Amino acid sequence: MVDMVKEMEGDAFEEFSTSLFRLTRSLRSTSHLWVQLPGGLKRTDIATLTVLADHGDCRPGFIADRMHVGASVVSRQLAGLADDGLVIRRKDPADGRAELISLSPEGEARLQALRTAYVATLRDHFTDWDAARAREAAALLHDIADHVVRALAGTAPHHHTHPNSTDTHDNDSQDIHV
Repeated sequence: MVDMVKEMEGDAFEEFSTSLFRLTRSLRSTSHLWVQLPGGLKRTDIATLTVLADHGDCRPGFIADRMHVGASVVSRQLAGLADDGLVIRRKDPADGRAELISLSPEGEARLQALRTAYVATLRDHFTDWDAARAREAAALLHDIADHVVRALAGTAPHHHTHPNSTDTHDNDSQDIHV
């Protein structure tokens, strides 16, 4: 009986694994659509601006941690965004050797325009979904992302409850979203 339960669980996780690979392939194959959205931003620009929008003033190291990239990647990214007037770089008042990065008004406006266009595109393609299904999918995707990030970091996942539960939990996944 125990072997049968393990086999059923294995089949479920195999189906889950296949679905995850299919989702990531689908997202990669449609990544060119980002270029068609307003703002003329690359995906890496969007990811950087999103970290700043979600967390406010940040040090470059924090941005790198959130994006799961090296400091040199973020440094190059920030240089381009600053040249384009999308971020503001200044000395950290708490530590004059460190730098704080924030969204400029132009960066905030371009990111908001992109988010608005992206949400409209999703609505156009998911016309058979209602708000409840979209929220359920969002909660599940967030939970999956949280598990993946924690697995990569070598930490155990937080206990999550059903999305409709009133129980709260630490919601500190390192996500990048539009």
